[in-house]
Amino acid sequence: MPHPALQAALDARHDLGKYVSLNLRFLAPDADRAALREALIADLTQTRRGQSGCESAPEVWAACRGGLPPAAPETEEVDKAIQHIQSQLPGLMNDSLDDDALQALAQAARGVTTALTALTRRLKDAR
Repeated sequence: MPHPALQAALDARHDLGKYVSLNLRFLAPDADRAALREALIADLTQTRRGQSGCESAPEVWAACRGGLPPAAPETEEVDKAIQHIQSQLPGLMNDSLDDDALQALAQAARGVTTALTALTRRLKDAR
């Protein structure tokens, strides 16, 4: 059985890291604005889907966050990215974000994936 912090990181990587940028991974680098926005809406507002409905990236992070090392740099990176995502969700939903803001939001989503992968790797290596 993995250490509790490692198990929490594995769970966060799967539940959040995998899905927060899932649709973004399939976009062509030159995808148009509408395709980028559609991928972001799916990834950030429907991050976890189940019989009880959908949870957004910030909601999934809130559920995962408690078991992770609070002072870990990767955890802090995800905290910052999720704060940015949370602040931009209203604009994403009402289509008021400009192209630069959409790109920054995509970068934040990808950053969550990268940070959770790095955290998991570091905790595995520390064993």
